[in-house]
Amino acid sequence: MTRSDDPEKPDDVNGSPAEETGDGSTGGAPPAMRSLMRATRTLTPSDRRVSAHIADAALRQRITLLINALGDPGHPLHARAVDDLVALGEPAVPALIAALRTHEPWLMAYRATEALGQIGDGRAAGPLVEALRHPNSNVRWGAVRALATVGDARALLELRRVARTDRSKTSWGESVGDTARAVLDQMQSRTLLARVAELIKTAVACVLMLVSLIFAWSVLTELRNELSQLGQVEPGTVIIAPPIRTTAPQAGITPPTPLPPPHAVVPAVSSELTGMAVTSGNVRATPARLPDNVIGSVMAGDTLIFLGVTPDGAWYRVRLGSPAAASSQIRSVDGSGWISASLVSAPARVPVETPPPLPTPAP
Repeated sequence: MTRSDDPEKPDDVNGSPAEETGDGSTGGAPPAMRSLMRATRTLTPSDRRVSAHIADAALRQRITLLINALGDPGHPLHARAVDDLVALGEPAVPALIAALRTHEPWLMAYRATEALGQIGDGRAAGPLVEALRHPNSNVRWGAVRALATVGDARALLELRRVARTDRSKTSWGESVGDTARAVLDQMQSRTLLARVAELIKTAVACVLMLVSLIFAWSVLTELRNELSQLGQVEPGTVIIAPPIRTTAPQAGITPPTPLPPPHAVVPAVSSELTGMAVTSGNVRATPARLPDNVIGSVMAGDTLIFLGVTPDGAWYRVRLGSPAAASSQIRSVDGSGWISASLVSAPARVPVETPPPLPTPAP
């Protein structure tokens, strides 16, 4: 049988497909490959599904050829079979897993562990763990090395068993148990690093959460303080007017009606001019914004009795009427004080009152 008539022979010694000649022929390619190439070349765009099946069949045939070459030292593709299967990657994994079976030649199983370790597909973890009980020490050694790449938690227990009980060596003198111990150390170090990295990420997340909570608490505290200060009247020094000297009552003269005590609310009568405080503010002893001049305060909505107004209309002398807030008060002898016109809604025709001159500061 010539080389061109043997479908099991590779296209050339390197196993690469034969190139087409200038006239479109396939040169020295095997008959089966030439048929596939001719069929693929004649497909139309509407036959893409058929083309995919043909390509899949060609891939399976290529994988089968390389798997058979793994266990046959005389096969032309034996030397590069592992590299070619690794280059194919995931599609070759099922066939490589099947090559681990104990009834296959040990050389095929050993070289399959080599390829699976380089591909690193997680599907091989279970079959490689089972290969740790293969009767051939070379295969067990190869499975140990492959599990260093694809091993999982199940592999740790089996590798510990191999490290403890397997005293065999490979045909070239490598200890299976010692290799298992080295792989165990490598896998445990990798697991420890992963746990440390996870702990660091958790710690960073906790710190960020704590910082966020502290910032949120400070914002809420500041907001609460600002809200608690709304509507408060700035306290001032209470100025009490000096008592007025009175003469002793004479016979036949009716004594004057005593002034109401501080905090007393004088009920409004029809002759009194009443209005309202539209804004909370301070009540002053004199119609001026001077230091130590505040003698009380009113709240928005308080009823006020208007007693007089300055000639310029900027200040009103008032007393508290009813209703008024419990916190409102005017601390003076007669219960009256001066309030800015901008804080009140005043009635019409309030009598003009000229306030006494402001005291001159002592030299």
